[in-house]
Amino acid sequence: MNTIYAHTACFIFRHHKIVLAAMLVLFAAALLTLPQIQFQSSSDQYLDKSTPEGLRYDQYSEQFVSDTFILLIQTANPTDYTLLQDLLVLEEEIKRLEYVTETISAADGLMMINDGMLPENQKQTDILLSKLPNDVKNKFVPDSQTGLAYVKIKQGISTDTSSSILPNLKTLVAEANLPPGVSIEITGSTPYSVELQSEMVMSGVILIAGAFILMLIVLFILFSNMRHWYLPIVLLLFGLMYTFALLSILGVKINNGAIASFPILLGLGIDYAVQFQARFDEERREGLSIEKANERTLSNTGPAVLLAMLATMMGFIAMFISPVPMIETFAIVSIIGVSCCYLTSLFGFPALAIILDYKPKDTEQAKSVILMNKYNMLLEGMVGKVSRFAVPILIIAAVFAFIGISADPSIPIDTDTKSMAPAGLPAQIALDKVQDVSGSVTPFPMYIRGDSLQTPEVVKWIDSYGTTELENYDEITGVSSIATLIKQYNGGEIPDDQGSLNRILSMIPDDKKEEYIRGDNEAVISFSTKILTIDEQNELKKQAVKDFEWSEPPAQISIYPTGDFDLYTNLMDQIAASKEKMTNIGYILIFLFLALAYRKIEAITPIVPIIYIVGWNAVAMILIGLHYNPISACLGSMTIGVASEYTILVMERYIEEKETANSRTDAIKTSVKKIGSAVTVSGLVTASGFSALMLSAFPIVSSFGLSTVIAVVFSLIGAVVIMPAVLTLIASAEDKISKREHTV
Repeated sequence: MNTIYAHTACFIFRHHKIVLAAMLVLFAAALLTLPQIQFQSSSDQYLDKSTPEGLRYDQYSEQFVSDTFILLIQTANPTDYTLLQDLLVLEEEIKRLEYVTETISAADGLMMINDGMLPENQKQTDILLSKLPNDVKNKFVPDSQTGLAYVKIKQGISTDTSSSILPNLKTLVAEANLPPGVSIEITGSTPYSVELQSEMVMSGVILIAGAFILMLIVLFILFSNMRHWYLPIVLLLFGLMYTFALLSILGVKINNGAIASFPILLGLGIDYAVQFQARFDEERREGLSIEKANERTLSNTGPAVLLAMLATMMGFIAMFISPVPMIETFAIVSIIGVSCCYLTSLFGFPALAIILDYKPKDTEQAKSVILMNKYNMLLEGMVGKVSRFAVPILIIAAVFAFIGISADPSIPIDTDTKSMAPAGLPAQIALDKVQDVSGSVTPFPMYIRGDSLQTPEVVKWIDSYGTTELENYDEITGVSSIATLIKQYNGGEIPDDQGSLNRILSMIPDDKKEEYIRGDNEAVISFSTKILTIDEQNELKKQAVKDFEWSEPPAQISIYPTGDFDLYTNLMDQIAASKEKMTNIGYILIFLFLALAYRKIEAITPIVPIIYIVGWNAVAMILIGLHYNPISACLGSMTIGVASEYTILVMERYIEEKETANSRTDAIKTSVKKIGSAVTVSGLVTASGFSALMLSAFPIVSSFGLSTVIAVVFSLIGAVVIMPAVLTLIASAEDKISKREHTV
């Protein structure tokens, strides 16, 4: 491998201008692919649509869910006669919009019980309102200062098409002639998704810009002992653009997982450039020419960084066992990103060094060089102390790691939908206001499949099951189904014979029936609920499934929870089931990789600090009060990847120095002294990149950012403290074995 990298260095030296020109052309081409990047819907982020649950979700959404915009009307009197008149005018304007099938407000409810006419004055309005059933009245006037109106969209319309209506709807609402003091906000799933996607784009831009700024500052402070200290940032920018281009070409859609991965790959990506530049600068200080320094750098650092990168990928590959698509996207973006950044550094830095005629800074004139030399001496002294107390250090570290690993399962998992979106999102605020006064707007649907669903026996069972659930659980506030619709058209009764049932069904408009039943094979029971936590939703769902099993359903009937209610409750179970598996598979993959790549006893040394670091992370999360969420569920496997980066670099340098050092102990000191500052700079720059995640308006991303910064800091400690201690024990064991062999 060293020979291949040496030949690569020679090629770059001879054709450095062509290499840079090719990089610039690819950069320009990558810019053209940016507009083609697509974004993923919330349900696609959290649910694999190829699974039975995913297929049912889509089937339910396509067959029974029609998009509805909610108009949140806030005023001193939502039943004001003048306001109701103005609402009817606004509704007529809205109905002219393409794909809008119906608008419903309190005014429509009053007209239904008044021969299609709006009351003539406020007194008549109040009288008619008192005659409305409470459930109907609360649907339109949940409290004395809030009114609700609903804009229904044509069945089967995609979210993209539905969202195209929103700008025109906002214009009509803004231009509506309303009484003074009346405000109308538009909310619902589509307005929420539109604002969320817009915020996602803005958040991604802020995170990337923030990561670059923070890394630039840290590089200036810590890496200014190098001439052209800004080169890692330049190379990182190229690597990032190539990453975006590949994501666009491969059709990888952007979601919260991708956004969280960008600062991760920035931090890891800049690490590669830092390692190449630090080693090149070291070689030039020893008097080597640019050509020879490039050859030595690529021959030694190239393979070491490659192995470290591949080891990092093992942690990302472990994430593919997660059933959550967002975590898979995180892994895909990270793998593509670090690969692009590695190749950019491998070819870009040598070419730039040649073009710039790179010369190291004068040690006597550069205070930063003197400072880093002092830091290297400090590391050398610290390694000496670590070597003397290796056993107690490892034991104490192991105790904390064991505490963390043991306590990790007790750390709560947060899948609250509010933590997955910015707190100040206007559509979320409006949605919260609606739910505060009228209960949850997320229905709890039970999807039914079977044969001959339009028979008296099945309809009566649907009615019995729905009514029983409503009576047994305070969390359920209402139920609607084909049974409730039939009872509405038949004086509260369900016919006993098929002929009478068919007659009633023929009286019900198709658009009403299609909300609850499709042919003879598909139906839905929709429960409305109070505002519930995810844990409460999960428990209610499980109880409803158990109740079905005891309800003596007709033959060939199956029922499944679905919709967003099921999506987020499943998410919690999926995270809990896969979190530990990802970490354990990460351990196995990294061990197998190191064993196959090195086939030496030193190969096992990085495993020890990696295990420690994962355990320390859990201790830190408990002390700080952090919870796991859909993104941080992959923290264990991600930490394995990041920690392996630094520990392998230290191990690689130890193996290199061992060939020329007087003793293995001296090799440990020399390796940490020479690479310790580069690893420290890389780690702190990486941490600054990761810390940009904390700038995110998305709580799940910002909390993940804090977790990753902690993981990087622990990874540094593992590399410069735990790794030398482990190497010391290994070196001591090798020395004893060697002495025994000589004695024999």
